[in-house]
Amino acid sequence: MSDSKDTGGAIFSFLTAIYIIISQIMTVVYFIQYCKTDDSILEIIFIDSVLSELKGLFWIFFVW
Repeated sequence: MSDSKDTGGAIFSFLTAIYIIISQIMTVVYFIQYCKTDDSILEIIFIDSVLSELKGLFWIFFVW
């Protein structure tokens, strides 16, 4: 019975790691999209970096 708990925890850890990796890839994608549309370097540095990180964390909602 202890093996099933270890297996479940390992699967959850693996899925969490995959989600975090994909979210960081999507953060870069969204940041590039913001950089292409904005002209102000200050807006890109201070606003778009935060927005792209938030959008990257919730990428699953924006893909559908």
